Amino acid sequence: MAEDLKPSNVDFGVVIAFVAPGFVAFLAVSYHLPTAGAWMAAASHTEQSVGVFLFVLLASLSLGLIVSGVRSLVVDRLLRCHLLGHLAVPNLNLNWSRVDDKNLILLLTIRDNHYRYYQFYANTLVASVLWTLARPLSAAPALPPLFWSLVAGVLVALLLSAREAWLRYVTAVDQVLKPQRGESHE
Repeated sequence: MAEDLKPSNVDFGVVIAFVAPGFVAFLAVSYHLPTAGAWMAAASHTEQSVGVFLFVLLASLSLGLIVSGVRSLVVDRLLRCHLLGHLAVPNLNLNWSRVDDKNLILLLTIRDNHYRYYQFYANTLVASVLWTLARPLSAAPALPPLFWSLVAGVLVALLLSAREAWLRYVTAVDQVLKPQRGESHE
């Protein structure tokens, strides 16, 4: 039974957390780097090669990891900031000494069902801000003001969604690792 619950080596969470936001960042970069623009143009054709697909995939993954680093420096700190008052997300108090074979599977499931989505929302927020800065500075045709209002709404929705997913993650981890009645507090 426990073998059926083990996570597989194929982790769709990585695609959600890094590749998708990395693709948004790659789109932003493609406005200013001719090689990236050529890869995007080639990838959008119906007759693209596997090589172009792999280049775009690897570039998206790489940029997604860079975006994730920026996210951890900016968005994570913003959401934990005490100046937000009750809106701040509490710190994760992960006590590794309480992790055992029984709750490890639960922790991995919580990661996949909450933290990966937090990474997606927050990483996409960072990549979208990059796109929002790169697009108007490019030679691409101007977009109408109503579109930028929509972009602002999407950025706010991503920030609020990231906060909610991270809060659910922290709450769930705390519940799994909370000492049971009768257990000693180490």
